[in-house]
Amino acid sequence: MATTDLAKPLILLVSLNLLSFFDETYASLLTQLSSKATVKRIKKQDSVIRLLSEGPRPSAVLVTDEALTREENSGAWEAVLQYVRQGGTSVVMGHYSSFVQPDDIKPFFAKAGLPWKSASYQRTTLVLNREAVGDSLAACLPPRYSQKALSVDNVARADAWYVTDEDSVVESMVFAPTSANVVGESPVVFARVGDGKLGYIGDVNAEEGSTTVVLAMCRLLS
Repeated sequence: MATTDLAKPLILLVSLNLLSFFDETYASLLTQLSSKATVKRIKKQDSVIRLLSEGPRPSAVLVTDEALTREENSGAWEAVLQYVRQGGTSVVMGHYSSFVQPDDIKPFFAKAGLPWKSASYQRTTLVLNREAVGDSLAACLPPRYSQKALSVDNVARADAWYVTDEDSVVESMVFAPTSANVVGESPVVFARVGDGKLGYIGDVNAEEGSTTVVLAMCRLLS
């Protein structure tokens, strides 16, 4: 999976609770990351702390599961947040939204100074918030796409990359469509923390649109 070209940016995958099917589910993302960056996976807390304190400094850190919400792994989360506050980029994604306990989300992001908490879990079509991403990046991102995702609430509009609108409905093969337009919620957010940026992607099915979003947050779109 990892490349060895030291001229490429370094992307760290923090995967303390790596599941056997992660690589298959996220094959497209891993392939695209590896074509643009050196990708290194970390599966132990002490390695996360050491690598983020000693270097080389990564271009981005992807937190791929819920393990850092647990008290025994709090040192790794603090190391990630310290890296972000010093100008780094981290994105919480992958299996995090599928396996995190909803009550653990608020205290997890509170450590970053963010008020996000667990919100709607549903499939709906979201629309790109061009004001949040800017015109240049908006040209590279899907204008709208459907995803089954766990949203977070208390999100500032300027931090929500994708939002619901009046056309967004709960997409279900069982139930009649109802409005999914909730102000303040989003499953795709990217906020400033200190001198860096912290993102969250709640998509549980690795939609291709979300792959593009990860690349964008990691500044790897070209």
